[in-house]
Formats: sequence, C-alpha cells, structure tokens
Amino acid sequence: MNRKATTLRRDAFTLVEMMVVVAIIALLLAALLPAFSAVRGQAKIAQANAQFKALDTGINAFRAEAALGGTLPPSAGDDTDPPTDRQTIADPQGEDPNTKVRIAGAHLLVHAMIGADGLGTPGFRDVTPEAKGLWSHDTYKKYDPAPGKSGIYAVDPATGKEKFPRYGGAGYVDEKMKESAKTLQELADKGTILNLAALEGGSPKIASGQRVFTDPWDHPILYYKANPTALRMTGASGKPGIYWQEDNAIITGSAEGLLGEVKGLDFGASTDEHGQQHWIHGAKSPDPSVRVEDVASQGDDYKHTFARFILDGSVKARPTPVQKDSYLLISAGPDAIYGSDDDVLNWTRKTD
Repeated sequence: MNRKATTLRRDAFTLVEMMVVVAIIALLLAALLPAFSAVRGQAKIAQANAQFKALDTGINAFRAEAALGGTLPPSAGDDTDPPTDRQTIADPQGEDPNTKVRIAGAHLLVHAMIGADGLGTPGFRDVTPEAKGLWSHDTYKKYDPAPGKSGIYAVDPATGKEKFPRYGGAGYVDEKMKESAKTLQELADKGTILNLAALEGGSPKIASGQRVFTDPWDHPILYYKANPTALRMTGASGKPGIYWQEDNAIITGSAEGLLGEVKGLDFGASTDEHGQQHWIHGAKSPDPSVRVEDVASQGDDYKHTFARFILDGSVKARPTPVQKDSYLLISAGPDAIYGSDDDVLNWTRKTD
C-alpha cells in the first residue's frame, strides 16, 4: 500500500510545479496579448478601408444616375439665407415642411445611399416649387394627392408606394454598410459620440433620429462634398469655401458655436459649457481677419485647423485642399478623436 501511495505522489503535480506552469502561461499571454490586440486593430482598420471602398462605389453610382442630376451627394442643405441654414433641412421623419432639423454631411450621405427612410434614395430634388425652389425644404414625408404638396419622402397610404421614384434599388451600398448605419441618439446612448442632451436646446433641433454610417469603432463616418468653383480653401462666416468644416459641426463641434463662424478643425475631445464635445486638444483659433488657407501651413496656431488637416502638401503654388474636385470621408480611427494621426481617410495625408 505504501508503494502505491508513493507512485501516486510521484505521478501528480506538486503545488510548486503547478505555480510554475501558471506563471509560464501568464508570461506567454502577456507576450501574445499585444500582438493579438495589434492584429485586431489592423483588422478594424482594414474593415474601415473596405467601408470607404463600398462608399466610393456607392457615391460614384449615385453620381452616374442622370435622374439624380449627375452630381455628388451634398454635404449640406441648399438654403444659405442665412448661411447657418446650410445645416438644416425639413425633418424627413415629419409631416410639416416648416419643421426643420439640423443635419450633418454624414446624414446626407446616408440619404444619398439608402434614403432617409431606408427605402432607396429619391435624391435631392425640388418637388414643391413654391417652397423657395430648394430641395432642403422638401425632405419631409407628408403625403398629399394635390400636385406639389407632398414631401420627397411621401408614401401613398392607399397603395403603400412611394410617391416619388427611388433610385439605387434597395440602396447603393451593400448590407454590411447598411447595418453600420445608426442614429446619433443610438450612438449617444452608447456613449460613443458627443452629449446630444447638452445640445438639444438649440433651434432647430438636431436630427438625432436620422442615421449615419459608422466605422468599426462605432463612430460616425464624416462626409464633405467639395465645391470646386470656390476661390477659398475653406468656408466660414457665409463666405464659400471648397470645403466647410461646419458641414459636420453637430458631430465634431465648432470653435465659434455649433452653427456659427468656424475657424478651426476642433476634432478633439474636452468639456465646456456645451457639455462634452469633440474638440482638438490645445488648438488655438486663427485670427478671424486672416484668410485661413493663406497660413494653413505656418505656425502652431494653425497646426490643428481644418485647413491644415485637409491641406494638399504636394501643391506649392497656393494652399489647396486634397480631393478639391470630389469629397472627403473621415473615420475617427482607433482613438475615437477626429483629426488625429490614426484617422482613416479616403486620401493619403502627410502628417507633421
């Protein structure tokens, strides 16, 4: 019996041996976890790039549709009187054309790819001529059998069919891209974007129920359309620019208020009287009397500005934005801060 007991003791692990095995496993995990994390991070970056390719395909398909005007989707409304109305449209979820909501270029990209209601895009067309002749006044859903009285998103209750033609079939993007579309309210509830509750006091209200495409980190994909005819690199204070930072200001924040003069990129994160917003850390707003593009590549005051972020460094004649004839797509990347070096973009950016 003593011999068997001895044999059993020799076949079992001692406590010291068990601790050594656990320690080895812990060391291996500690060594491998960063590698696993890096692989996961690279996989998400690859996923974001794939999303951008899908959006590129969809945007080009939209532009190729002659019935939609043969142009790129807008990243702001077409009402510029006053200039702040560029960020407003008639509520696509409402029946009153006079009920306006604040939108971002990120919203209008979804409207172009799948429609505000997900039934296909009707485009951006004026269907009620008496309403200033602007498409941004027609983006509501009220149905009225009388000519020129229905919103672009009207559905005939008798037939269940859309009153105005939809394009792109079920959409210009695939199912994965559609699944990434979430409302600002959903993202705010998850804590992944700015504090919408702190901004709801503004007028008109933010279109928190309208969807935006999100990146693999669950943050909105920003969309900016270029205005190639503009002489300025960036727009502010009602003066046209090739690009306008404020086209996505309700997501990124703005140095001079959500809908006011925009002087900087302000894509970081901090807390101020408006509540948590996305601002750049330590950025200074340029002198409002100076043309931002003329000094976009000079001095620390301009290091974190929108103009500096989108500057095409290969053009030496005068400051020029990248993609000046098309559009910009921006994902905040792994750090969830727009305007930082890990952003995923539809252009190659040279960092300082």
